[in-house]
Amino acid sequence: MGPKKQSSMRLWLRQMASSWAPYAALAGVVYGCATPERLAKRIVTAPNVQHPPSAGMVDRWVQALGAGEDPFIYYNVPVGPPEATLALMELPPADYHLEMVSSIRKRSNGRADFEFKMERQVPATTTRVPARGTIFVLHGYGSRKEVMVPWAFALAKSGYRVVLPDVRGHGSSTGQTFTCGKQEAADLAQALDYLRTKPGHRGEVGVLGLSFGADLALQWAARDARVASVVAIAPYNHPDDALIRFAHAVGVPVGAATVREAMRRAGARFDLDWSELSGEYNVRRLTRPVLFIGGGNDAISPPADLEALEQAAPPGSNRIMIPEANHFAVAFCFYRIEAPVTGWFENHLPASADVAVTPNSGAEASAAGSDHTRGDKGR
Repeated sequence: MGPKKQSSMRLWLRQMASSWAPYAALAGVVYGCATPERLAKRIVTAPNVQHPPSAGMVDRWVQALGAGEDPFIYYNVPVGPPEATLALMELPPADYHLEMVSSIRKRSNGRADFEFKMERQVPATTTRVPARGTIFVLHGYGSRKEVMVPWAFALAKSGYRVVLPDVRGHGSSTGQTFTCGKQEAADLAQALDYLRTKPGHRGEVGVLGLSFGADLALQWAARDARVASVVAIAPYNHPDDALIRFAHAVGVPVGAATVREAMRRAGARFDLDWSELSGEYNVRRLTRPVLFIGGGNDAISPPADLEALEQAAPPGSNRIMIPEANHFAVAFCFYRIEAPVTGWFENHLPASADVAVTPNSGAEASAAGSDHTRGDKGR
């Protein structure tokens, strides 16, 4: 019989949906007077400005996953212009002996519950694994890097050094505006510039993104040849369509004409060409295949969007659909996608020739590293 396990974290879909929902700020304006000007202002205002984040819960979550110790290394990276500071978490490659367990259970009334948990072996151990390279993991709009921690542990087990950034204006990062990827992709390139001065980050990188994070991954890859492989989970094609679908999904009474006019005004304010921020536009600029993952019940990034993106993608791209999953569950259906995702990176992300010695614990990483913070985590 193997080691005993205990549940270290349990998340229910309905408890997390508000954190993952793209363009969640929409709900705050349309229940008042949903004028295009008010909505445009909300679209380009950073989520942290509209709803300052609270870090206490996620701090306790990360500590619980580390069995009382925090295995992450923390960086604060200046980016811009406009000036901002990105908060990054880095998980060194190792097997932290955490198992991802997820399921979707149908009720008798036809509705379904999604359950996800991470189980840690007892006693807790950390096992070194051969280092392969670096993967960035990107959260969705209105969310934060800690939501994607399960993917950090899953990929670290396969030998990857995993970097989780808070996008500008999200989580512990600063920034006043949101530009749907135009500035955010430039920020990520600058963050990679910074990390390439550190051991283990000299080769090409992979990127996994969820929702807006998936589209951001495609934009970054289209601009930066150092991004060798992308896994896009629940990407949308056109931002305005995604915003309209989200409004309908959550029952917000705003019309498509109001949304499109608001997007036009928001674009004029920051010189945003929405056509160049679409998923299809950026996929067509790629030269390397992409793995797309979607949910059959996703009303925000529907199957038709993923089909269009796959058709526009370079040869060798692939699409995985999970019929029972919606927008909020699809990224955490590990029972269906963990093996394909890790296999994709193993086949499409070249192993880095510059890999640092893998520490046995976050404490060793802290002692070996430089210019990173622990404890205050940049907050």
